Amino acid sequence: MKTFLHLLPIANRSKRIVLTLAAVIALVVFGIDVLSPFDAAVSVFYVVVVLLVASTQDRRATLAATFGCVGLTLLGFVMSNLTGYSGDAIAQCLVSVSAIAVTALLGIRNQAATTALRATIDANKSAEQTLERNEAVLHDTQRLSQTGTIVTRFPYESMWWSDETHRIFDCPRGSTPSFETMRSRTHPDDLALVRGAFEQQKGGAALVDVEHRLAMPDGSVKYVRYVARLNEAGPDCNEYVGALIDITASRVAQETLVRSSAEHAHLRGVTLLGELAASIAHEVAQPVSAVIACGGAAVRWLNRPVPELGQAEKSVKNMVRDAKRVNEIIQRIRAVATTRERATTMIELNGIVRESVDLLRREFEQHRVELHYDLEEPAPAVCCDRGQMLQVLINLMMNSVQAMSGENGERRLHITTRRSDEGYAQVSVQDSGIGISEDCAGRMFNAFFTTRADGMGMGLSICRSIIEAHGGRIWAESPEAGGAMLQFVLPVDEGECHE
Repeated sequence: MKTFLHLLPIANRSKRIVLTLAAVIALVVFGIDVLSPFDAAVSVFYVVVVLLVASTQDRRATLAATFGCVGLTLLGFVMSNLTGYSGDAIAQCLVSVSAIAVTALLGIRNQAATTALRATIDANKSAEQTLERNEAVLHDTQRLSQTGTIVTRFPYESMWWSDETHRIFDCPRGSTPSFETMRSRTHPDDLALVRGAFEQQKGGAALVDVEHRLAMPDGSVKYVRYVARLNEAGPDCNEYVGALIDITASRVAQETLVRSSAEHAHLRGVTLLGELAASIAHEVAQPVSAVIACGGAAVRWLNRPVPELGQAEKSVKNMVRDAKRVNEIIQRIRAVATTRERATTMIELNGIVRESVDLLRREFEQHRVELHYDLEEPAPAVCCDRGQMLQVLINLMMNSVQAMSGENGERRLHITTRRSDEGYAQVSVQDSGIGISEDCAGRMFNAFFTTRADGMGMGLSICRSIIEAHGGRIWAESPEAGGAMLQFVLPVDEGECHE
């Protein structure tokens, strides 16, 4: 190591200068060895040349310098002893050659050791850089995913938290992790869950998975999920490596979505009620006017000099009939608008189709829609929710009416009911509109998809949800005759239907 530190400054110099200096020294030593009258082993100084060349860390140059110095030593020995070879001269030559060889061997070994040491230093430096980079990536990844790491050891109950775990618990980065800190942050209603997870770990459970809430110092609440797996099971210690995931955003979003879906479903019913207001007013106004007219007629029949009791009775019966009709219309409105759970009943599809048409009669008249029926007799019956089935049929019919609103030709709406051989009752609503494009075919029943500028994109999605909830299926086709055909099937329930 000392040799390496000593040669390191020399190695940092220009290699060319070092090699030139070594060549000059070699020539000087050779000249002194050949021309000097001194009887001494001058060629030993060739070791300086070998050391200089070896300091460049060039193995090939070191070997070349070694062989060159040995050659110069032998050449100088021959030229200095032309008259004869004495024993001392031969011994001096052997000592010089041996010194050069040993120096070269040590220089080459030192080069190998230096290269290995540098490689080790570079490898360690690279490993440190890789470790630092991995730690930085892990830290950023945990921050982005809001996932912290918790390592616990039992029975010592020692813990280690990552920086993200400290952030989730809202604890200073340098604070000491502990179960007491975790308990103090746990929501009071979820303490039992956390204690249960703690006991599972103490018992050596292979996997622990629990979701709970954190009550933060600022009064806010966080939702977290803790998942830990047994990493090491030894005679004295069990180690768990766990992940603490902050799921507050997803949980809040989920609750908001559920709440918004419920509100949107109710809003859709109210919106639909608004769209049908004109038709409903028309339907209610007619029987109310009839009630008023029959009431007036009954009064006139009774006020005659000779009361016409038979005619008065007939007028009163007409009043009762028309009042019942008003009540039926009101019940239909409540069935569409209410959001409460309804009991299912056995319903004839032909009847529910006619009720839907009655509710939309004014829409058909306003848009000049010609109705055609093909209702199978006896009418197929299914066990379903009456209000929801009204909503489905009204949505499908209104969708067809709107699809034909821009057509200048004949506007036909064909409604069909039939019972299939597979034990299903089928309803088809076919219009003479523009039909279904390929782009829209696969997305018609998706939520929020609409082709109308003022549309909400929920009508057909709600229809699909209702039909599928009843065990059925709904789809759309483009008939060869043109327009669009919306169809759904419901299972025919021959068993008991709960009222």
